[in-house]
Amino acid sequence: MRSRTVATAGMMTSLSIAMRLMKHLAIGATQVINFPFMFTLIASAESPLAGLLTGIMSYAVSDVLFGIGPWTAVNSALCGLIGFAWGYVRSENPSFLFPLSLTSEFLFDVANSSILYVIFGLRPLEALITGIIGLFLPVMGGTMIAIGPITEISTSLCVAIIRPKAQRVLKT
Repeated sequence: MRSRTVATAGMMTSLSIAMRLMKHLAIGATQVINFPFMFTLIASAESPLAGLLTGIMSYAVSDVLFGIGPWTAVNSALCGLIGFAWGYVRSENPSFLFPLSLTSEFLFDVANSSILYVIFGLRPLEALITGIIGLFLPVMGGTMIAIGPITEISTSLCVAIIRPKAQRVLKT
């Protein structure tokens, strides 16, 4: 493992945790941007391992502040796996990165929700349907309409803008 990978993962994990904490202090638990996911995709510009480590650590460590539960393992694993896969994306084109990030986060959100709904007792198909509907309409205690797309778009815009800059810096 290269020292640059460790440094990138540590820095991006720290930024992820700090930004998640600042968001919670400013507006509470309302999800309008997914900082752990965003910094994972940015860290993956260094390497697949940097993406994996950032994805796992961002959720695992920040959930110590916000509450650990089954969602910690699910979010950490999914985000780490997506970060690892993104480590093989070499494009610096925001027009390519935005839809790829949007698709990745949509899949993360649906998988995350579906797995948790199964853990909490729904059958797999019901969990999948509830997970998809829950991105657009309040379900299972949710309160906001279209919070999924709002979060996915804001996060993906940031990835598309910041990741190419990070790639250029990491190439030097």
